[in-house]
Amino acid sequence: MDTSEPGSAAEEEEEKATEQRPRTRSNPEGAEDRALSAQASVGNRSEGEGEAASAEDSPQGTAAPDGTAWPGPAHPTEVQVKTPRVNCPEKVIICLDLSEEMALPKLESFSGSKTNALNISQKMIEMFVRTKHKIDKSHEFALVVVNNDATWLSGFTSDPREVCSCLYDLETVVCKSFNLEGLFNLIQQKIELPVTENVQTIPPPYVVRTILVFGRPGCQPQFSVSEQMKKMLQCPYFFFDVVYIHNGVEEKEDETSWKELYAFFSSLDTKGTNYKYEVALTGPAVELHNCMAKLLAHPLQRPFQTHAAYSLLEGDEPPEVEATV
Repeated sequence: MDTSEPGSAAEEEEEKATEQRPRTRSNPEGAEDRALSAQASVGNRSEGEGEAASAEDSPQGTAAPDGTAWPGPAHPTEVQVKTPRVNCPEKVIICLDLSEEMALPKLESFSGSKTNALNISQKMIEMFVRTKHKIDKSHEFALVVVNNDATWLSGFTSDPREVCSCLYDLETVVCKSFNLEGLFNLIQQKIELPVTENVQTIPPPYVVRTILVFGRPGCQPQFSVSEQMKKMLQCPYFFFDVVYIHNGVEEKEDETSWKELYAFFSSLDTKGTNYKYEVALTGPAVELHNCMAKLLAHPLQRPFQTHAAYSLLEGDEPPEVEATV
């Protein structure tokens, strides 16, 4: 004879329902059990969409070099979407600029002689690809070269040798413009952005990251934001990192223009999750290597760029020249 009190079974079920799920791969931070007040800070988005909140919710940005208004980068505390901090496979698209400025022998090499940005960029890209492959052999890489137009040189592969074999024997050309819109259109044709049922708790099968190594100091990009492009830039699984090589203070007339272009690249980051670096041609080549080394971190696991620290002790200033790759 069953002597259990009425409703006890229902109470047990209710207790189980209120128990928090353990922190697992699909629930790395116990995200589904966060209080409603915590979830409110994440932003307004519906499940199943591979994009962040709408552009209307993004902070307004500064004007581009041509005077067009661009959406400004979100402040780290205002990012609308939180994703699981997992090391899922990356599809990395490396875009190498082949403008004539990349061939100017202005950088100081390790031996003290002058070298050009293209030579250093080729070496640092090869080191990046081989190191990422050692970290996780499921990462895939593609190579795009950019002059007046963008050309898909090497398709996605997990073999570093295939990518590196296409890196060298490249020639620079005189470039009158930078067709950034064409680059994004090419990327859209070659990738499919992942979609998950719940962005906050379910890891994506992969993420897509574009790394642009760009060396034109005063070149205004050709770019207009379409709905597809806006969706790609707002997708929580798409990242657009930039290493911008410029003339620095050596050529005074270009100082303002390179800063405007760098601000333009920053304005494309509506989520606040991309990394941007600028390196002057007048400095040592090791600075380029250091920037590429910092990009080794997985985009879902790295902090906001403004929060990143690379010294072992708090308050320590790193040496001015330090090879980290």
